[in-house]
Amino acid sequence: MIHSVAVIGAGNGGKATAADLALQGVQVRLFEFPEYRSNIDELAQTRRLTCTGALEGEAELALVTTDLAAAVLGADVLMVCTQALAHDRIARELAPLVRPEQLVVLNPGSTGGSLIVARVFRELGVQQMPVLAEFSTLTYGCRAQATSVNVGVKVAYLTWATLPASAIDHWGPPLEALFPGLVRVQNVLEAGLNNANPIIHPPVALLNAARFEKQGAQMFFYKDGVSPAVADLIRLLDEERMALQTALGGSPQPDPVTCVVQGYAASEDYLACYSEGPGFMGFRSPDTLDHRYWHEDMGMGLVFYCSLGELLGVPTPISRAIVAMGSIVTGVDYLAEGAKTLATLGLDGLSPSELLAAL
Repeated sequence: MIHSVAVIGAGNGGKATAADLALQGVQVRLFEFPEYRSNIDELAQTRRLTCTGALEGEAELALVTTDLAAAVLGADVLMVCTQALAHDRIARELAPLVRPEQLVVLNPGSTGGSLIVARVFRELGVQQMPVLAEFSTLTYGCRAQATSVNVGVKVAYLTWATLPASAIDHWGPPLEALFPGLVRVQNVLEAGLNNANPIIHPPVALLNAARFEKQGAQMFFYKDGVSPAVADLIRLLDEERMALQTALGGSPQPDPVTCVVQGYAASEDYLACYSEGPGFMGFRSPDTLDHRYWHEDMGMGLVFYCSLGELLGVPTPISRAIVAMGSIVTGVDYLAEGAKTLATLGLDGLSPSELLAAL
């Protein structure tokens, strides 16, 4: 049974996770980095989060802090709810604090987050490695403010796995009791390849760049941003994602099928799924291209598709084309940066069979 959870990151996902777990009776400590303390200033005074939408109630947190050591001390689970761009930093700060009996969960894993954490832990000499886990996507569609969070969707289906894969038998029952939508898959890489952000966000962002800069939040990201041409581009990327999964021995399904099961959408058609899906309707667009839809989803997610495709012999021309165009528009050479590749995950030089064995 899981009694206490340290939630790391107090953005939308972190606050939704903290509220949900606290409402289920878990002792929750919510941590935010000092430079983002404005996310928790008001909450630290009350320790009460008001939850609306798919989850209802007032959640009382045990601790709200910018002291990471205080947050993780004695916690059963350390749940990282941040962008992928922060995973390396979080691993470095956790390395001297984490205990082997704790479970570290990446919620979401953003395709390989657990592997980044494992690589950093090894580099920094963590002697007894804790079990790591990766969720394919964030467990909520949500938006948070100071002391409140609206949860449009508590995701009813998402894949997950542990590193090492065998540890899922121990951690599965208590974690799945808190998140009933969790579905086990063979390893963290298969779980990560069920993350749909790299196949959805880049086409919308790239083909709506002018609207981002001119209209910003006046535009609804999915409802306004997904047209027939955008939906076709999403489909082509999704086909590359599924080909990578198949090459690793997985059993992929088109993302709109997953979205229906999750509760985001009512149609398995690519256009109707994202432009009309009830769970997508409320999300507004950013007003800048300096955003995770570019730096994380193109610069990490699609770059990783390209790297993995090279190993597996799976062509990824659509991913490469979008990364190239994204690099031109933002001025960031994502392929040259190589923020997420088999090498940065500590998995370079392996054959496909050796890669699976390593997981």
